Amino acid sequence: DMVTFYFGCSFSFNQILLENKMLTPNARNVSMYRTNIDCYSCGEFQCKMMVSMRAISKDHLSKLHEITAKLPDVHGAPIHYGNSGKFQTICKIGISDLQDYMGESTEFGENDVPVFWCCGITGIESLTTAKIDRCFTHSPGSMFITDVLQEKAEISTDPKDMCEVVEYSKNLYSAVSKHTIEKMEAIYNIVKSDPGKRGIKNLIAEGGFVKATLALSHANKVAIVTGAPVHLTHQQLDETDGLPGVISLAVALQSLGKTVDVLADEYSIAATRNIIAKCLKLGIIKNNLNVVPTRKFEMFTADKNPNYDVFLATERLGQAKDGHFYSMLAKDLSQYIDPVDDTFMQSTNHPDVVTIAIGDGGNELGMGNALENVVKYIPNGKKIACVISSNNLIAAGVSNWGCYGLALSLYLAMSCPVHERYVRRAVGFPVDVAAMMKNALPSVEREREILNVTEEFGFRDGRSPDTLMSVDGLLFDKEHQQVIRGMLNIVGKQ
Repeated sequence: DMVTFYFGCSFSFNQILLENKMLTPNARNVSMYRTNIDCYSCGEFQCKMMVSMRAISKDHLSKLHEITAKLPDVHGAPIHYGNSGKFQTICKIGISDLQDYMGESTEFGENDVPVFWCCGITGIESLTTAKIDRCFTHSPGSMFITDVLQEKAEISTDPKDMCEVVEYSKNLYSAVSKHTIEKMEAIYNIVKSDPGKRGIKNLIAEGGFVKATLALSHANKVAIVTGAPVHLTHQQLDETDGLPGVISLAVALQSLGKTVDVLADEYSIAATRNIIAKCLKLGIIKNNLNVVPTRKFEMFTADKNPNYDVFLATERLGQAKDGHFYSMLAKDLSQYIDPVDDTFMQSTNHPDVVTIAIGDGGNELGMGNALENVVKYIPNGKKIACVISSNNLIAAGVSNWGCYGLALSLYLAMSCPVHERYVRRAVGFPVDVAAMMKNALPSVEREREILNVTEEFGFRDGRSPDTLMSVDGLLFDKEHQQVIRGMLNIVGKQ
């Protein structure tokens, strides 16, 4: 009539953490908290996850994750990393005040980060909600100690086993294997290739591509803005770099259950909606993309809470020093732009939003990170350089390539057991990413079809407006397909 459950306890790896100098010898009982994370329900057992917290030096986080990941019987790796400042990110798991704890208080050093594990007292929580007539469990902090020795976790030199905890923006953390990061970086090496010889190497911000991938992986809602109205003598002003990449990335994000809104200026909103509708009809897009007029875009609620987790700008003209918006040839295009630059800057400075910028010339929104080098190395740089910065900058040979690369990098991230577990907070079972994203990844055939649709509605090459199936002066079947195939080879999808 009675069933016994073994929960395990994170105290079991205290000795290992001590041996690796991650805890002080006088480490006491942990602080414990109730989160907003729903546990995987089973019958009458359903509740919120309870977590324990330790203060760990920021310098030890990657090694800590690697060691504890090998001890799944005692909760394994952490499910969340907070920060060492005002603890904004803790609210993401429902803890608004670290002083509202069970157990004992935790002392923090100057470089310490609050690290959270699943906790065995979740069992008490589940019993409370199950309302079972008769049950017995342990008191928090008073565990049953066995005579079974805890397994040792050996430090591995295999990149597939090595973990890295990455701060992808302002005290926001994620975990991923070193092997996966190496593949992401290989994709970015292709993204930043510069066949058009624009001098992209001078604009590169190392680490931005990986961090942008992780930010998108953790996001629930994403806003994407594009727009470079360079063809003033044609009915449709836009170029073929920008929207095709947006559509490709949006399809990948939607396949992972994320909401994506696309922003469009007044001059391009009809064409953007028509292109998306055609892609939906052709089956390129499975779920409709909401197109928001840039003038009506609301990034924040009235009480300053963000409506989106990520604000991404790709091939979007950004504000120069004089407040105007310029093409690469220094033409003033300000009259066509509905500015979102102030909102983008506010988002960059907001603790709960990550901004991503993709550009290939230095005049794009969010490329203020590379302002000095744009002025120094890019033709007309002093006049056209965007002064608005981003949290994560991706300098690309062609902006569309940045979007293709992020879509494939997302697949790598969610195929990584270390990262996939961290994203779902260790709740439930591993996600079958291959099935979810099966028809959502960039391919030569699909990207050719998207480009064809945009040209059908009047979009033209920004450099060679009379050349068909071309982006930034590069023919699709000569240059772009090679780039896409190279990326697909890295993820094993060619």
